[in-house]
Amino acid sequence: MASMKKHIAMSVYVWSILMLHALGVQAVVLSDTAFYRQYPYIIIVEDDEPMPSLTDEQFFDRAARVTFPVSVTHLPTGSALLRELETTVIPQLNGDSLQLVRMIMRGAASPEGSVELNRRLGIGRVEALRDFFAQHMRFPLADDVLSVGTDIEDYRSLCLLMQRADDPDLPVVKDLCDRYLDRDLPLLKQSLKAVQGGRLWQRLLTTYFPQLRTARFIIVMRKFTPQEVITMTPVIPATPVAPIVTETPAVPETPLVVETPAAVDTIEPRREFLSLKTNLLFYGVYMPGYDRWCPIPNVAVEYYPRGGHFTYGFSFDMPWWQDYDAHKYFQLRNYQLEARYYLRSGSVPDGSAVGKAPAFRGFYVQGYVHAGLFGICFDADRGWVGEGWGAGVGAGYVMPISRNGHWRLEFQLQVGYFRCKYDPYQYENPVNPAYHDNLYYYDWKLKPELFKKRQYRWNWLGPTRIGITLTYDLLYRRIHKKGVSFKSTEKIEN
Repeated sequence: MASMKKHIAMSVYVWSILMLHALGVQAVVLSDTAFYRQYPYIIIVEDDEPMPSLTDEQFFDRAARVTFPVSVTHLPTGSALLRELETTVIPQLNGDSLQLVRMIMRGAASPEGSVELNRRLGIGRVEALRDFFAQHMRFPLADDVLSVGTDIEDYRSLCLLMQRADDPDLPVVKDLCDRYLDRDLPLLKQSLKAVQGGRLWQRLLTTYFPQLRTARFIIVMRKFTPQEVITMTPVIPATPVAPIVTETPAVPETPLVVETPAAVDTIEPRREFLSLKTNLLFYGVYMPGYDRWCPIPNVAVEYYPRGGHFTYGFSFDMPWWQDYDAHKYFQLRNYQLEARYYLRSGSVPDGSAVGKAPAFRGFYVQGYVHAGLFGICFDADRGWVGEGWGAGVGAGYVMPISRNGHWRLEFQLQVGYFRCKYDPYQYENPVNPAYHDNLYYYDWKLKPELFKKRQYRWNWLGPTRIGITLTYDLLYRRIHKKGVSFKSTEKIEN
């Protein structure tokens, strides 16, 4: 009810002023600026007063801020600040006699994403805030009024928050910011992650970073100086006289030029799509019984979706060694399908995926199934041939080893169940050893009609694979996104 009465009173007030002007009454509408004292983000300057100058810390203290979830640029629903602006503050500004002289906006992102991603997040957030004011305010947001900027990774606000919390790690963070903030953001981030073995970065991520994902603003309004005399003499129109018509050459009107923000070039950062991998440990395998080094050639691919935690892979192991004269064989074909769940999301920004680093890295768990066939022989009397299948779980850790993250090293361990069917075989005929035909036979000495293939079973429960894997991004996808360019962040100067 109080709000309704306030709106009715404001409407009557504005209507009265309009009626006075219609009757020829000259009056100056005065603004009650006491209403705005409860809103620090609204600055009122007098008609002859110069524009104030704000430091970064003063802007941080006075600005209102809309906080965004991770990787979100649209305005959050249910924001108390936006609701207050829409129902109370902006209607008061629209109905008042103040003039909008400056609207300062800054969009910001927390540092955990890539630099290019954080730039787009900052632009997107301030863009959403600008659209909100354009829809609700009667004042045009022209270029000479609007001052928009982005804090790509808001380390300055991070230092202020740490300072006011008396954080003991502030000197370390501030020293790194002083060293790298204005010249190398990736190096600053890398250096912060290395402090205390990564523990400081994890604490900043949970304690301070959620407060940095913002769009902040300050509104500067000008109050006009009231006139000393208010004239209320009605204007009496004179007797109408026919106008004198003279022909004058037509002058073409100067077209109105409206400047619009220039479109930014299409940003097409690369992101991994498909990687090629090989297990380095398999190339150093020594086969007991075979008594030789038997490297296992192997190849794997991993498919990376656009986001989320899951990836999908396929691997193929293919040793095919043989020494016919010594009756030694190590021949294997193993096919494996797997799905991985990375604890660190591959979604932007948490995966830091765009252009500078791999999206999917760190710890993961996996599930897998595999099947294969084999032929193994150690000498003329000891050979086995068969097929098998298995399934299990695994865990591992992926770390970049190149500057751009496209080369990675992976540490992996799998445990599971393997079951195979097989038959033993030997060189020459087991029933008639005196008969030599230089062929291999199943090790079966009973009646031939009783023989059935794969009569033997072997089961295994335990470790099934250990790996140190080298990974290279074979294919990439490009992420297409257009944005809007804005002026760089500026202070309010005279």
